[in-house]
Amino acid sequence: MQIAHKLTFSHRDEVDSVLKAFTINTKQSILPGGGYLIHIDVAEDDIEWPRLRMLAREKNAVDVYTTIFTAAEIEAAEWVRLSPAYEQGYPQPEDGWEEATYAHACPECGAGYQQIAPFRLRREPRLGRHDFMSLYWAYTLFATPAVFAMLAEAGITGYEQWPALLRSSAEPSQLVMQVLCTAAAHPALVDADDLEPVVCPQCGVTRYRTHKRGMMRLRSEALRRDVDMQLTHEWFGSGGYSFRELLVSQRLARLVLQHGWRGVRLQPVLLV
Repeated sequence: MQIAHKLTFSHRDEVDSVLKAFTINTKQSILPGGGYLIHIDVAEDDIEWPRLRMLAREKNAVDVYTTIFTAAEIEAAEWVRLSPAYEQGYPQPEDGWEEATYAHACPECGAGYQQIAPFRLRREPRLGRHDFMSLYWAYTLFATPAVFAMLAEAGITGYEQWPALLRSSAEPSQLVMQVLCTAAAHPALVDADDLEPVVCPQCGVTRYRTHKRGMMRLRSEALRRDVDMQLTHEWFGSGGYSFRELLVSQRLARLVLQHGWRGVRLQPVLLV
């Protein structure tokens, strides 16, 4: 297990000369008007992390971090969080896709939605070598026909296969279909207060900050054992964006690793 950070400084932070003293690689992205951003990928076990952390705090740098687990840690877990890691395109129509796709979503926080219609895509997605994808703005999962064939062959349960419709023709995509999870766990989150719970004043749903550090802890008795996929009872997110985590069984996680499927991130949970 490793905590990995992506730090981003602005050229206005005037850190170029300071970073020259660090034994770490940096990347630049040019901005319109001649400015630029400086990006650094660093893990907390890196010898330079303590100094970089202080510099990032001093300059108020953007710090995006997550936990990266080894294949052995993933394979050993009874349940694993599976999250999209490759986004491609926007749900259609961009103005009004939520009303066309979801029902019962809270207008304040977005929680509580139920999908009532297939997603529409602007065009066939560019997958490259990815086997899974998601859409910007929507926490959803799509997979290739080859993946669905393997899921069926392995007897994976807890999901439905929904078409993804092309906006121009309303015909189903030939490259991807949606993995729609149909099962949900009971309330299971341990250490909930650490994830800064906030109750929506309109719908009353409690939402939590996304879990990023280490293993998410869940109550074992709250999870279903008759399916290979299930959503958390709890909602996560901020602003008007809400989602539930997708949990997958050990045998499904091992299937992802075995076939080297790309486009998703696997993070084991700790059952207590």
